[in-house]
Amino acid sequence: MRIFLTGGSGYIGRNFIDFALKKNHIIFAPTRRKIKKKVKNLTWLKGPFYKNWKELKKSDVLVHLASTGVYDKHTSLEKCLKTNVFLSSKLLENAIKSKCLNWIIVSSCTEKKIKSETFVKKILKGKKKIPYFNYALSKLLFTKICLSAPKNLGIKCRVLRLFHVYGRNEKKNRLWPSLIEAAKNNNDFKMTKGNQIRDFCYVEDAVKTMMETLNFKKRNKNFPQIWDFATGKEMSVKSFARKIWKNYKSKGKLIFNKLKQYDETNYRADKKILWKIKN
Repeated sequence: MRIFLTGGSGYIGRNFIDFALKKNHIIFAPTRRKIKKKVKNLTWLKGPFYKNWKELKKSDVLVHLASTGVYDKHTSLEKCLKTNVFLSSKLLENAIKSKCLNWIIVSSCTEKKIKSETFVKKILKGKKKIPYFNYALSKLLFTKICLSAPKNLGIKCRVLRLFHVYGRNEKKNRLWPSLIEAAKNNNDFKMTKGNQIRDFCYVEDAVKTMMETLNFKKRNKNFPQIWDFATGKEMSVKSFARKIWKNYKSKGKLIFNKLKQYDETNYRADKKILWKIKN
């Protein structure tokens, strides 16, 4: 299969590439970074993902991972809208022109933070300072654009609302690598109260299951589709931390502090629209 992949130089993207190449898939991946190392079946395209790449015409499927605001919880609304809505929409336009009509759009469970309300200037002014709100709003808006793609063009679109993914190549300041570093060194580790409910998924399990979603003969009754892409197993952040702590037999202490108001949201996968990640 020939895959046009955006966000390939990111955390999940790198894991996806590693797994896809082992399965002998061909990947075209736009990047702004300098990539010197050549890898069989992997073509890095120097430039932005929304450029009208000729490789789109050669691709069987578009996998869109690129986004802004995933790690920086205070990314401005303007930046989130630019990348996650306007430039991503440009990518879809190019895909349509190139007859690349099979799409996997990786979105986020943070969409669930946004309730049905009218986003007038007064409401936005107060909310766009809340961590991750801007990211969540931009992802929700783009999901709506994807789901409204014209059916008469033969587009097969799947939106995957991704839950909490952790594992190899993750940024060092994220929860999982930070916990491991403290546990190995027997240091105390301060974190939030930990009562938040999450659906934790190891990254290698996520990309393996993501490859299944590229088979558009599976679950193909109606398009477009939206899936909660998760394990379906809920766990508190506190339990997750304690599990890792126990595995490393750390002599340090886990210190649970007060929960910040913006952290109160629980992210639960909807079993009715669950594409289960096998782990």
